[in-house]
Amino acid sequence: MNIEIIGEITDVETVAVGNGIRDIARLRRLYGRGRWRKLKGMAQVRLANGRIRLAEVHWYEAHGVGKEKLSENGIWIGSVNGREKDFRFAVCVNNAGYPASLELHKIYRVLPDVDAEVDGDLRIVDESGEDYLYPAEYFVLVDLPRSVEQSLLQKA
Repeated sequence: MNIEIIGEITDVETVAVGNGIRDIARLRRLYGRGRWRKLKGMAQVRLANGRIRLAEVHWYEAHGVGKEKLSENGIWIGSVNGREKDFRFAVCVNNAGYPASLELHKIYRVLPDVDAEVDGDLRIVDESGEDYLYPAEYFVLVDLPRSVEQSLLQKA
């Protein structure tokens, strides 16, 4: 996603550590063991279209993975009204830059977010179980049988 953090990240807080991170197994499998933590904070970001927004930035960090600190970022922008309704689904066809957050060829829930779609993004419930903005071109929207949709929504 072409988003640039243009200001200092403020209000930084630790969200989870170690086994308290929902996708710790994937992070360890992809990057190795280490002292993992998930953090969040607020920052001004510039979107690919030049718009500037205040965003909640989430990232994972690990110390003791190889010789350097590893960080993988996710950015949450805006809020969604009525997010319990009108789910759509999409298949991930590109996970470049987000290998711990998105699995290729997996079906993901898409939450309604008109502002994001205008900017060329989709709000996806990713491997962390939380929703983040990702480039729309990373996904193909799909129509699924109702029974499959119900099954995927129960899993959430």
